[in-house]
Amino acid sequence: MPTNTNDTSNKFLDFNLPQDAYVAFDAVSLKDYIINRLDENQKFTDQNYEGSNLAAVIDIIAYSYHVLLFYLNNTAAEVNFDQATLYENMNKIVKLIGYKPAGKQTSIVPINAVATAALPTGNYTIRKYSYFVADGIQYNFNDDISFNKTTDKQETLQSVNDEAILYQGTIKEYPDYTAQGEEFEILPIVVDNIVDSNSEKFIADGTISVYVKEASNDTYYEYAIVESLYLSKSVDRVCELRLNEYGHYEVKFGNGVFGKKLDPSDIVSINYIQSDNVEGVISKNVINGNKLFTYDSTRQRALFQDLYPNKSETTFLNITNSPKITFNNPLNSSALSTEETVEQIRQNAPKAFSSQLRLVTEKDYQSFLERNLANVITSTRVVSNDSYINEYIQYFYDICVDPNKVNRVIINQVNFADSCDFNNINVFVVPKFATVEDKSYPPFLSNSFKNYIVTQTQDRKMLSNTVVPRDPIYMAFGLGIGDASNLSLDILDQTKLYAVRETNNKINKTTLKTRIASLIKRFFEPENNNLGENLKLVNLANDILSLEGIKRIETRNEQTGEIFNGGISFLSFNPQYPDSDIELVNQDKALPFFKFPYLYSPLSVAKRIVITDE
Repeated sequence: MPTNTNDTSNKFLDFNLPQDAYVAFDAVSLKDYIINRLDENQKFTDQNYEGSNLAAVIDIIAYSYHVLLFYLNNTAAEVNFDQATLYENMNKIVKLIGYKPAGKQTSIVPINAVATAALPTGNYTIRKYSYFVADGIQYNFNDDISFNKTTDKQETLQSVNDEAILYQGTIKEYPDYTAQGEEFEILPIVVDNIVDSNSEKFIADGTISVYVKEASNDTYYEYAIVESLYLSKSVDRVCELRLNEYGHYEVKFGNGVFGKKLDPSDIVSINYIQSDNVEGVISKNVINGNKLFTYDSTRQRALFQDLYPNKSETTFLNITNSPKITFNNPLNSSALSTEETVEQIRQNAPKAFSSQLRLVTEKDYQSFLERNLANVITSTRVVSNDSYINEYIQYFYDICVDPNKVNRVIINQVNFADSCDFNNINVFVVPKFATVEDKSYPPFLSNSFKNYIVTQTQDRKMLSNTVVPRDPIYMAFGLGIGDASNLSLDILDQTKLYAVRETNNKINKTTLKTRIASLIKRFFEPENNNLGENLKLVNLANDILSLEGIKRIETRNEQTGEIFNGGISFLSFNPQYPDSDIELVNQDKALPFFKFPYLYSPLSVAKRIVITDE
């Protein structure tokens, strides 16, 4: 009687795996499993697989399946939000919740303008894409800036100073695209510098402008970039802009229900600014009386004709009248920021999703500003008016200073707050800065950047709220120990940090001094601190003691003889009111939300360090 080949009772034909078979994913376990199966097969008897030709085949099969299972396991993990490691996969995941990863941000800088008496009175407009060239670096206006010359004398153009921001880079025109008329039509912006990851130049985030020449009337219209098409009407000329999983920007148009649908033969024109990366960073006053150029091209002339219907009502700056205005950049340009990493997306996406594209809570504002102004701000704190009054304003009364006479408070109140204070959203902001000299005072955020914050939050905030950017209080720190009841800045010149070198340790004293100074400077670097920071001075002292060759440290006033044993002591003070807000700090110190620490004399801190032998 023939053998029933469908008989599954045969062990060799039983392919049911035990419940714990998943442990056999590694090559060794797979090899053992194969050998055991062959041993169970009656056709292979009395076999010694090790050293045989069959052993090599078994090794290849086991290793191949090991690699395959490893690949499948990692591929499965890449579809999970908390496990994804590849940018393209994380990008696809957060697309489901409408999150748009941030791209690379170019260097930006505020600009000040003073009109000479030769400029006639009247209304003027600086056209978008007008630009300066400074030391071979191009800086551009990314929006129209209008101002009014009111007198026949020299006049500071305050509206320019408060609103104008220049973007570094070269103006580029993407090739025209002829629409197909599809619903939710998508146009990817693929250029060589983005495809080539080694290229230093990139499309600056926030500089893409979308124009459509509608075939129905042969007229250009600018399409506004919105967060979501699904919040738009059928006739709205809007589009979405997103950095996709391949690192390319893509423009998505409406379907005639949510946003206007493109018609066949519509021409899509896209302009953007291509950043020169770090080569485009400039210092203050590099732009100082430089000539203002007007960007010109065939496309730009066509856009000007269609997008400025009321050209007769204003005067545009051109080669004739622009020399009658002096421009300069009062601050260094901002640092650049890279595109969001996978980990940053993992942190930011849930915050954005929970806010539902709205700014309601303090955390909503905080996460939005930190993400969208990463190249401008170092630290920010958002507080209610209750905290502002009871802590910030109270601080001035505590140090016996009338807040109504403090310039920074007055400026912020006049420029940004309205008469109804209870609805204020107070945003304390520390700009990015680097201390380049001793005893210098950190900068405040310029009015143009403050207005930029207000503009960026306008469409997301609650209608009744008023966003008010505020200046922080900078607290200076310098090595100091003395009589706590009679503190003055003289202590800074009297105090030194003594570090005792271990016996028989031959590390150069200058080397040790440099290492200690580096630790102190790194501790106070702006990027390592935040508003309302808990300064862990104990950790700083421990880091110094952890240096090879250091036995112990002490802070000593060489004039009075006062000593702080076993640690490091600082004199902390408000440089604006050093007689009213000054104290010794030698333990961990929690600062209030409006205070930001900095090192008073970073360049000479090494001179305040003495290395002695045990």
